[in-house]
Amino acid sequence: MKVDERWMAKAVELAKRAGEETRPNPRVGAVVVKGGKVLGEGFHRGAGQPHAEAIAIQKAGASARGADLYVTLEPCSTHGRTPPCTGAIRRAGIKRVIYGSSDVDPRNAAKAERVLRQAGIRVTRGVLHEECERLNEDYRHWKTKREPWVILKLAMTLDGALSRPGKKWITGFRARSEVQTIRKGCDAILVGAETIRKDDPRLTVRNGRIREQPWRVVVTQSGKLPKRARIFTDAHRRRTLVYRNQSWSKVLQDLHTRGVCRLLVEGGARTAESLVQAGKVKEWIFHLSAQPGPSRENRWIERLMEKGSRVRFRPLGRDIEFRVVPPDVVG
Repeated sequence: MKVDERWMAKAVELAKRAGEETRPNPRVGAVVVKGGKVLGEGFHRGAGQPHAEAIAIQKAGASARGADLYVTLEPCSTHGRTPPCTGAIRRAGIKRVIYGSSDVDPRNAAKAERVLRQAGIRVTRGVLHEECERLNEDYRHWKTKREPWVILKLAMTLDGALSRPGKKWITGFRARSEVQTIRKGCDAILVGAETIRKDDPRLTVRNGRIREQPWRVVVTQSGKLPKRARIFTDAHRRRTLVYRNQSWSKVLQDLHTRGVCRLLVEGGARTAESLVQAGKVKEWIFHLSAQPGPSRENRWIERLMEKGSRVRFRPLGRDIEFRVVPPDVVG
């Protein structure tokens, strides 16, 4: 591995530590290096908090003068909730900046290199570009398409059934607990009307602290929904949205205006299939149970798995989690 790639790989791993907590900001990691030694490192934790570059430079202190700065994303060059990182880089005396991917935010895009070069700082871009781009697929989609990153989560048996007669749950406790973690990393949870009628779900995050409960979103054609459903009567009822006879583009655009970066879709089957056919699903999460289910046609699920070009899986107790990102998203 080349020297630049080695240090950028470290910055990538730092950025991953933030998980989903940075939204609506991107995940960013940074490392200050001189003489083959790390002088400072950091990652961005969330909106309004210090950026990765500022943290790494602060930790390096006066030793940052003459050092190299590795950062996964093009440094910001405008003043938002925090001062521009290009200013901190200049003041610290950094001699060279190496970044992996360009920012798609028009306030910053393609500006850092010009600002830094004018200050006599050398700039190298595109190191571990693919890995750095992958860190912020959801952020880039939200910024450029002005729609949320749509995640479809389904629990199903290995033979493709989405339910088991007489059984409330398909998957085990650990898989169901993981759903709470997935919800925590999203700004809204969407289901179809039939899910509300049949299951009366809460659609809330119930483990750990969160700043605010995600929006609960229901799509319906008839508008016939039970008035006593929990999403309309509980303490979070003001976080419930209903869209009747709206196209997916209109629903997603409206959610974007409400600050929804990541949208989790939890069912049912018709809602999921409709979103897939509209080309709106960007990531799929399948929790597969080894338990058999009734024979039914879910051929579209098979097409999803065939279409995905990037697949990750891991065990969740007795179940298996698959995460799939399709080729049209990977690029």
